[in-house]
Amino acid sequence: MRGKIKIFCLFFTLIFFFFLIKLITLPPYVPKKLIEIPENKNAYEIAKILKEENIIKSIKWFLFWTNKYNVQKKLKSGIYEFSGRTPLKKVIEKLVKGEIAVIKVTIPEGSTIFDISEILYKAHVIKNKEEFIEYAKKQKLEGFLFPDTYFFPYNISIEGVCFKMWQNFKNVFEQLYDEEINEKNWEEVKKIVTVASIVEKEASLSYERKIIAGIIYKRLKKNIPIASCSTVEYALGYRKKRLKNSDLKIKSPYNTYIHKGLPPTPICNPGRDSLIAALNPLNTDYMFFLSKGDGTNYFSKTYEEHLSAIKTYLLNKSSSETEISVEEKQR
Repeated sequence: MRGKIKIFCLFFTLIFFFFLIKLITLPPYVPKKLIEIPENKNAYEIAKILKEENIIKSIKWFLFWTNKYNVQKKLKSGIYEFSGRTPLKKVIEKLVKGEIAVIKVTIPEGSTIFDISEILYKAHVIKNKEEFIEYAKKQKLEGFLFPDTYFFPYNISIEGVCFKMWQNFKNVFEQLYDEEINEKNWEEVKKIVTVASIVEKEASLSYERKIIAGIIYKRLKKNIPIASCSTVEYALGYRKKRLKNSDLKIKSPYNTYIHKGLPPTPICNPGRDSLIAALNPLNTDYMFFLSKGDGTNYFSKTYEEHLSAIKTYLLNKSSSETEISVEEKQR
């Protein structure tokens, strides 16, 4: 009888300790939370941070398991995201693997450094738009921050953001260019990207991109102003449905109505299709392109045909001032 009682007591003692361990190690419930683990913190200091933030329930158990798995010196710094009840084992695995929290950001094709700064600021990737713009200008990165979907870690520096986008551009461009970017070909690369940036802003349809690229190169060769509305809009700092005569006279090196050749820098960050078009322009008889206002362009071979297109697509929708400005720019 006494033996049965001892077994009974032992059974309930084991059950008690089992539930006690579960109670001690049961992860607390937390809403979505970002926790920063600074650099050069030891396992105890990390455990203390996690305990204070209510991510783990016991410092001792954290130290016990990290020591058992021999990972106390493998816990990585960074900002981590936790939510709900995260088992202790999962917490440790996340820190060992360095699964830091990231922000997903999509940069559309044709974005300028000003557009990108706004997108990054609203997504909380950067804290200061002006600093981003200043850095991008100083490093001459307009055109070379490839539009794509990125996953940026929290607290990434402006330099880190730009470097990641530049590396993406470099990888894509070199694949298309079939040559590494270097000092010897840099001016040619810059020319191609600048043409691609104008194509990006002037063409909505893929099949038009190579045609417009061909017209731009032909005008450059013949020393005729490119006369791109998009370059003037870049000089103005904003887009307009239709440019006025006064807009086309703006004093800026980006005004390709009054200055021959390409603008000093790209006017946006072009996507893959526009880069392909600038690398593979289509040789046609066209010398002029004109936006029809519906996302497509009208292409003309002669100046007379171009003037006819102006009457059809501009004068019916705008003022006579536009006719004068367009006529003047083509002569």
